[in-house]
Amino acid sequence: MAMLAWLAASMRPNAPALAADMTLLSESLLEREVDAELRLDSEPSSAEIMDQGVLEPRPTREVGYDKGFYLRHTNESSQSFELKLNGRIQLRQVVFSRDDHSWTDRAGVTRQILNRTYFDNERTRLIFSGYALAPEIKYFVQLDGDTDDGHTVDFFDFWWGYEFSEACEIQFGKRKVPAVRQWLLSAFDTRLVDRPLAADFFHPDRTVGVWLVGQPAERLHYELMAGNAYRAMNSPPGELNDRFAFAGTVYWDPLGPYGNGLVDFDSTCSPLIRVGHSWTYACQSGLDESGKPLRESDFLRLSDGTRLTQTGALAPGATVNRYDVLLNAVDFAVKYRGWSLNAEYFWQRIDRLRADRDIPFEDLFQHGFYVEAGFFVLPQRLELNARYSRVRGGFATHNEYAGGFRWYFNQGKNLHFAFDVTALDGSPLHNTASDILAGDDGMLFRSQIQGMF
Repeated sequence: MAMLAWLAASMRPNAPALAADMTLLSESLLEREVDAELRLDSEPSSAEIMDQGVLEPRPTREVGYDKGFYLRHTNESSQSFELKLNGRIQLRQVVFSRDDHSWTDRAGVTRQILNRTYFDNERTRLIFSGYALAPEIKYFVQLDGDTDDGHTVDFFDFWWGYEFSEACEIQFGKRKVPAVRQWLLSAFDTRLVDRPLAADFFHPDRTVGVWLVGQPAERLHYELMAGNAYRAMNSPPGELNDRFAFAGTVYWDPLGPYGNGLVDFDSTCSPLIRVGHSWTYACQSGLDESGKPLRESDFLRLSDGTRLTQTGALAPGATVNRYDVLLNAVDFAVKYRGWSLNAEYFWQRIDRLRADRDIPFEDLFQHGFYVEAGFFVLPQRLELNARYSRVRGGFATHNEYAGGFRWYFNQGKNLHFAFDVTALDGSPLHNTASDILAGDDGMLFRSQIQGMF
């Protein structure tokens, strides 16, 4: 107790000094706090530093799935990229039972009609698409491999595009010639196993060129093209003439967006309609080093299945080496409450026919059409479909009658099984993708499973 009393007594005389020291300490701390606030107010923010170029914005990267696997890289101050990957596989089993053993073409050549049974990997594809450097600079690359094309992988489509606005986008590269609505729609979305006979007979092919694509008004779409050829899938420059092919297509959806598919998978509550028109013109002329027509011209067939450039097709011993071809087509489609119907009519005029000797024709006219319809017996599961198709010209008329069904699995439109039966009374078409060959007379059975991601 004595010790405590002594300590207290010893501190009493210094109490005023201690209080003064505490006051000075608090004033010093307050001055430092004010100085810190002033310094913070005078320093630039991080956004101001980025505006001055001191710091770069941190790029963002995103990986995911949205109708395809995608990878996006974005840097707002410089460049943006997107890569989307889609895949598709189409496995098919085909049986053809002939009703006749042979057919004779216009040149007098008799050809066999064979029974056929085989499995076919018809369309296995990888698709790369997106944009590079900026969202308006687009690209598209599609690789295709199938068993009826020598088991090779082919660059089906590849193009670069620049989108000025929704009304105008310019594209350079290799694409489908924009004509025939069934041809322009994806083969993944056909109503039966493959496209109608008339559509395959008249449609152009892919070519290299330049396109203008756009939507100038709501639900109105157009495409215009100037390209190397009407139908020159992989022809090198040495097998092309010195004339361009020109084509265009337009469609209008007056009651609302129709979508890419033909069938009414979503069972629309109100009717949807699409009307369209397409045309193609090309001058086919020129001979190769051996004196035969260039490969670019060697595609068109007469209504009986004979190649136009085959020696003797229009006159004994005569080989056509020049012609102009003009194709027009009008199309119509409607869908409502699980029901759907689509049709297209074609007329093809072949003018200015020339050959290495006299022929009795200066021009030819061929036309045709198809009508398809179907409905969902079980919504989004089981659909029944039917088709009638015809090709008619000055040398023959041929018909296609087909019916079948499509079963959609739990994955919706992305995975389905299809089966159809087709009756042919002689075919003007020669297309291994549809499994229909020139002269085919008989019954065709096709089963197919198809998936896409």
